[in-house]
Amino acid sequence: MTAGPSVVLTGIGSVSALGIGGAQVVAAGVARGLPGVAPLRAFPTDGLRSRLGGEVGDLSGHLDPDEARRLPRASQLVLVAVRLALLDAGLEPGGVTGLGLVVGSHWGDLRSSEAFARGYLARGPLGLSPLVFPSTVMNAMGAHAAIAVGARGPMLTLNQAGGAGEAAVARGAAFVATERAAAVLAGGVDELSPTLFRELVRLGVTSPALGFVEGCRPFDRRADGTVLGEGATFVLLEAEPAARARGARIYARLEGSSAGVVPRPARGRTPRRRPGPAGPGVIGAALARAGRRPGDLRAAYLTGLGDPAVDRCELDLLAVACGDEPVPPVAALTPLVGDHAGLGALRVAAAATVTLGRGQVPTLPDLKDPVRPELVPGRSAAQGMSGPEEGRTAVLVHGLGPRGVAVALVLGQAPAGQTA
Repeated sequence: MTAGPSVVLTGIGSVSALGIGGAQVVAAGVARGLPGVAPLRAFPTDGLRSRLGGEVGDLSGHLDPDEARRLPRASQLVLVAVRLALLDAGLEPGGVTGLGLVVGSHWGDLRSSEAFARGYLARGPLGLSPLVFPSTVMNAMGAHAAIAVGARGPMLTLNQAGGAGEAAVARGAAFVATERAAAVLAGGVDELSPTLFRELVRLGVTSPALGFVEGCRPFDRRADGTVLGEGATFVLLEAEPAARARGARIYARLEGSSAGVVPRPARGRTPRRRPGPAGPGVIGAALARAGRRPGDLRAAYLTGLGDPAVDRCELDLLAVACGDEPVPPVAALTPLVGDHAGLGALRVAAAATVTLGRGQVPTLPDLKDPVRPELVPGRSAAQGMSGPEEGRTAVLVHGLGPRGVAVALVLGQAPAGQTA
């Protein structure tokens, strides 16, 4: 992150399979540790070898009738999440001058693009809907939300398969640190659609309901693919002096970030144990920018995709970054809500509220045969900081995409007297 005022996290809004709400909903759902993934209900999965997904519940209670009728569902997810984040921060929509918005997405509003294309295939040029077309543009989700909450500062949409949510938080923090925005809503969104689900299943991305029981099992020798999810999670980032001046509740500081591409082998091969040409790698660079050592880390929230090669690579990257220092306990939220771009900000929110706020490290559900036991100690979700853990006042959040794009964020404890 660029030098400037310290950036703090003051609001959380989340829409996921764990629930819809602010910081309390996120903390309760993550600490509980019960997966929200279940057999899909929104569309049939007959004939497919995967049937699980992390679906979001009914949004109607969080939107007015006109928004529910007019906006595509992907935009609805973003709008509900950013409103919840502002509410959690004690702010009103339109009440922040220079409010920015950064949206990360793996897939964008695929349903609108599909509907637009189907209209043409069915009726030719006359079937092209001018009402649907604007939503086929990748930044439409952010534009809809920005208009609704009065965000008139910088607006940016990041589109990449993996790490999009973490990248959005890093970019949002940079906007605040360089004083290009007074505050920024940053996070990610994706929605499940029949076409997307069917094609990713066909490509072998998802865990099959064959052999082992279907499920996302990161860092376990039984891992055989991921489980898809949907939702949106956004955090409000502010300059620390401004947050203090308004008496805001501060969840955490965003102390450092880094991004890059790491060497990633084909699925099923053993990853390299050494980082790429960037020396300490993305994780090491983020720690250095935060002025932190690996020994400061209370936990590492990793992607935990459930793809054996990606997961082993991520553990290797963490081990190399830690060097001779102990590797922190590892947490992963993908098994709880399914893989989607909103997970990046959800990891940030969980790191701030559960680990830094409560001193807890969530366990990995269904971990029975870890690929590297010393990296996944299986700490109890109810265990707080004590003894040697007291000095560990930072948390790593790491996003790794299937093509090697990596983003690392380092969060530190909130200032004394203004913690959540």
